[in-house]
Amino acid sequence: MTTLAAAGGSAPEAAAELFALVSGMAAERDRRLLAEKCLAAACRIAGAGGGLLYALDLSGQCLVPVAGRPRGMAEAGPASLPLYPDREPDMNDPRTWCAFTGHPAVIENVAIMHGFDGRAIRARDRSAGRQTGSLIACPLRSNEEKTIGVLELCDLSDAAGRPLARAALETMVPMLEAFAYQAAVIIATNQLIERNQALVDELAEINGNLRRENLRLRQEAVTAASDASGVVTRSPAMEAVLSLVGKVVDSAIPVLVLGETGTGKEAIARLLHTASPRRKGPFVAQNCAALPAHLLESELFGYRKGAFTGAQNDKKGLFDIAAGGTLFLDEIGDMPAELQTKLLRILQDGEVRPLGAVAGKRSDARIVTATNVDLRARVAEGRFREDLYYRIAAFPIILPPLRERAEDIVLLARHFVAAMKDAHAKDIRGFTPAARDALGRYSFPGNVRELKNIVERAVILCAPGAAIDVKELPAEVLAGRGAAGRSEARPEGLRQTMRHHEAVAIMEALRANGGNRTRAAAALGLSRRALQEKIARYRLGEREKTDGDAMCVLP
Repeated sequence: MTTLAAAGGSAPEAAAELFALVSGMAAERDRRLLAEKCLAAACRIAGAGGGLLYALDLSGQCLVPVAGRPRGMAEAGPASLPLYPDREPDMNDPRTWCAFTGHPAVIENVAIMHGFDGRAIRARDRSAGRQTGSLIACPLRSNEEKTIGVLELCDLSDAAGRPLARAALETMVPMLEAFAYQAAVIIATNQLIERNQALVDELAEINGNLRRENLRLRQEAVTAASDASGVVTRSPAMEAVLSLVGKVVDSAIPVLVLGETGTGKEAIARLLHTASPRRKGPFVAQNCAALPAHLLESELFGYRKGAFTGAQNDKKGLFDIAAGGTLFLDEIGDMPAELQTKLLRILQDGEVRPLGAVAGKRSDARIVTATNVDLRARVAEGRFREDLYYRIAAFPIILPPLRERAEDIVLLARHFVAAMKDAHAKDIRGFTPAARDALGRYSFPGNVRELKNIVERAVILCAPGAAIDVKELPAEVLAGRGAAGRSEARPEGLRQTMRHHEAVAIMEALRANGGNRTRAAAALGLSRRALQEKIARYRLGEREKTDGDAMCVLP
């Protein structure tokens, strides 16, 4: 093989080719391909007919062949060269001697070499069906002067293919040592990159596990806090709600809780507080529909002495009182328009200005809002600011009505009985099967709040030590109607008649499509969302599993 130095070109051309060889090695990231490129480049530089590249194993006890030329070279010899075969350094083999001393071993003829034991090399030759002539073993050492491998080159020849004499082999050593140094640096860098990538992958896996563990712990905290907050459930719909709560508890982002009256919006707001890092701070609740605009303004923002007639002292607003905790604004859809503007400014700037104050102060309260009305519809009607809606609805949580979580009815009822025993000094033994069935058939238009009131009434009526029976339940529960006194008769009046026929058409479409709302909506020429709204408006959700013809239509 023609050596790089004897290729017939000028010295600059040889240097350029050497640079190209080294650059090609440096660009390789695959360890196996890098080893093969290193060996190929070394054979090109030295004009070697073959060779092996050895790497020090992780134990530091052996040299392992990682590349061979020709291809069968590595497989012909032993799987590794032990550096300490008899617990002593092997200084007899030229390759292991090279690894220990850090000096190249130059052998003109392996068959008659002196000072080294060539039995292992000759055994390999017999296995490969070849005979090694000359050999140079060069250590791979980087900046740390630590051997990381050995380069073995065999059968070196000149441009005419004639074997090199010892003097010519000696002149080859400085170039090979320079190359071996570059190769060692490249290999060490490659190993470092691989180790770093492995560490990055390991760190990513650890971080992923930590994120999953943190999420699990947050969910456990939410579950524990939900029991304390009275959020008792077995339904998938409410489990999904608790999952959302677990994802947002550690954030300061505003949360909007949506749901019908009595679905437990304040309980979810309290859960957001008690499961969050703000749990040691105050939880302050205010119903925005309970006060006229001027009183609600002073209640929320406070005022300074002399701000108006009768303001004889400073008064803290709820934003101040809730500092470090949570401020829950219920019925946000009924907030007066002028206060919506002030609330928007607080959410945008984070500052609260009490009435009569010249400057504002930072607010450190997390805002949770709730409503049972369609805020989008109110925005369309001009009754609610669109920009405020998008501020408070950054993370909406929709609570399902109790009729859509039927599996929770008896569970909640038992929870309320247990909570009311001490208050009413009664030992109540749960519910009779008939009472449980009656509760399960009722649609609870008042949702969880109505169920709680029904249970408390039953606890009061029930004899001590007995179980609540049907006789302690209201008549509308026993009748299975959705609200007390609701007539099942055909409604009168044009508007009610139209609503009745629409409700009947919806129920028929649902029955015809096996309760599938998507197909029923398509059959009616409606979007699924429009059908959902009509089902909620006419309270048809509890009817989908029955075959009766009676229809309840709200006026």
